[in-house]
Amino acid sequence: MKLINIFDAPIYSFETIDSTNKYAKNLCKDKIKNGTIVVAEHQTNGRGRLGNSWESPKNSGIYYSIIFEKLNDNLKYETLTLFLCLGITKLFENYSIISEIKWPNDILINGKKVCGILSECNSTSLGNFIVIGIGINVYQNENDFPKELRSKATSLKLHTSSTIIKNYLINNLTSTIYDFYNKFLSNSFKDFKDEYKSKSFLMNKEICIKINGNDTYGKGIDFNDSGKLILKCKNEILSINSGEVSLRNIYKWKRAT
Repeated sequence: MKLINIFDAPIYSFETIDSTNKYAKNLCKDKIKNGTIVVAEHQTNGRGRLGNSWESPKNSGIYYSIIFEKLNDNLKYETLTLFLCLGITKLFENYSIISEIKWPNDILINGKKVCGILSECNSTSLGNFIVIGIGINVYQNENDFPKELRSKATSLKLHTSSTIIKNYLINNLTSTIYDFYNKFLSNSFKDFKDEYKSKSFLMNKEICIKINGNDTYGKGIDFNDSGKLILKCKNEILSINSGEVSLRNIYKWKRAT
C-alpha cells in the first residue's frame, strides 16, 4: 500500500536513518510545506523526551516525524502533544485496543508503553517550526524487547487479533494527526479536557514526578485548562507543566501521608 499524505506535503521515506526528528529538523532549513513527513523502517539513534533513547528495531515499529509551522501563540503549542495523544488512543480503537495516556507524551496499554511522542521546537531563518516525532511499537513479541524493558513496554500486535498492515496504519496515523491538528488549531485544550481526563492513566494514582532532578510526590487529581497536571501533595496543590512521571518509588510519599 502506498503512503499518502493528507496534508498534501512530501513524504521522505527511509529504510534506515539515525533519527527521523533530526532529519526533519534539518529540512526546516529550506522551504518546507506544512505537514511534511519523515518515516523510517529503522532508526539507529531514536530519541525520546529528556534525552532518553527509543528502541527502534528494523521492521518492528513506526518511526515517524511531521513538521508544522508554528504560529504566534507559543503557549498554545504546549498542548499540541496532548491533542495528538488523545487522537492516537482513538486510532488504536480501530484495532479494538483500549489505551491510556500517561501525561504528557506516552500511550500505554495495560500500564506498558506502546507509543511515545517527542515534540521539538526548531527556529530557522525561514521561520519557527515544531517537529513532532512519534514512535509506535507494532510487531514486537514480548521477548523481542530487551530484558530491562519487558515489564515496561508492549506492542500493538500483543493486544489485537486484527491484521496490522504497516502502511495502512501509517496512513491512518497521518489522517488522525490531520484531524486532531485541526481541532488543536480551532479549539483550546479546555474543550477536550474532560475527554482527555477520561483517557488519563494518572488520575487518582499516587505518582512521583522528577522536576529539575528533584522528586515530587503526590496524587494526580485533574488537569487545568492549559493542560498542566494538577498534583495533590501532602501540604499543597501543584500545577505541573512538565516532568518525568513514574508510578514507582512512591514509598516516600506514602510514608509521609
